[in-house]
Amino acid sequence: MQMTVYETRKNNLLKMLEFYESRRAFCEKLGVEYNHLNQYLGKKSKKNIGDKFSEKVTEAHNLPLGWMDQPQDILTIKNIVESNRATNIVVADVKSKNKSTNHPSIDQNDVRRIVPLKNILKMSKGEDLAVNENIEEIKNIDLPAGINNPIAYLIRGTGFSKPYRNGYVVVCEFSGTPIPGEEILIFCKDGSIYAGEFQREEDILISIDSVDGSNDRILKEKIARISPIKMFISPSQIK
Repeated sequence: MQMTVYETRKNNLLKMLEFYESRRAFCEKLGVEYNHLNQYLGKKSKKNIGDKFSEKVTEAHNLPLGWMDQPQDILTIKNIVESNRATNIVVADVKSKNKSTNHPSIDQNDVRRIVPLKNILKMSKGEDLAVNENIEEIKNIDLPAGINNPIAYLIRGTGFSKPYRNGYVVVCEFSGTPIPGEEILIFCKDGSIYAGEFQREEDILISIDSVDGSNDRILKEKIARISPIKMFISPSQIK
């Protein structure tokens, strides 16, 4: 039986809370009172998560509108929370430097953030792309500011032509709007993944020049998110 949009929102919310130190910490992130959250999660509560609260969750985590309305997997949610936590650490560090050095401002272009490399993107010719949790040694990637809600993938497999090679790291915006000629990852609701150069957006589909040499046309209704690729990092640059 298919879940209602309200059941989906509550399920996504409960998954997200698993990766917070406490529900109060989550409320601080959203800027809401603890009782506001509790009214949706109490054992006897029948109150549905409405559009306004759903928007607070997506805005606080830099997610697209309507993200809460689609079933999300636990690994994706874990990455979102941890990515936002890394961003918060950077912001706190900037504030600390401001206070200690008495500078009137800091050039945000000099601010860097740390993103954990917790995802494996399996890419082999003749096989479907897949994402697994990294069970190898997890390293941190040092990224420049300006990438919205970054997420990193370590490529494993036979790979394709450069830069989609085994051992390279792909750094994306978790979700964004690509421009023609930009490399992207497309994650579909059925779990399938596409990678390649974004060609164009039509009324009902997205067209990409795939890494396997084909031209893929993907229906928008099947897409969960599009992650524009912002950086490729070679193995020698991973510390």
